[in-house]
Amino acid sequence: MLDIKHNYLSAEQYKNVENYCYSASYVYGERDNPYQMPTGLVHNLELNNKLVDYFPKVVNTFPLFRAYINFFSSGDKPNFHVDGESGYTSLFYINSEAYNSNEGGCTEIFDGKDTMTSVMPFRNTLLTFSANKLHRATPFRTQPRFTVALKYQYV
Repeated sequence: MLDIKHNYLSAEQYKNVENYCYSASYVYGERDNPYQMPTGLVHNLELNNKLVDYFPKVVNTFPLFRAYINFFSSGDKPNFHVDGESGYTSLFYINSEAYNSNEGGCTEIFDGKDTMTSVMPFRNTLLTFSANKLHRATPFRTQPRFTVALKYQYV
């Protein structure tokens, strides 16, 4: 499953999320796997945060159990990883309106052994995919990359 919803939030909701992302405090890295070094910066969101209310609480019967913001600087090198054996991951993209494909910032998702889908990080887009898909972020070349990450699974 790969679900892409463009223009997901209203302009006001988007601006609220964008302002929050740019003013939040972050800590060093998300450890995707125990044997890899952390990458980027992360800001954990409480599930009762008003911004979390903008996003689905359930995806295909799997409840939301974690929400946070990923922040990658240009030049960061995120790792490939999976988010769980079951459930779903949603990523919401925060970035400039005039996206340039040379800027990078895509989410790369393995489709199988020989192919990979690269999802463009268009502003105000919500991407949802199976948590067991091997994937990674790619940084932008010249600007920070923010995504709201939402994890859906039974814990």
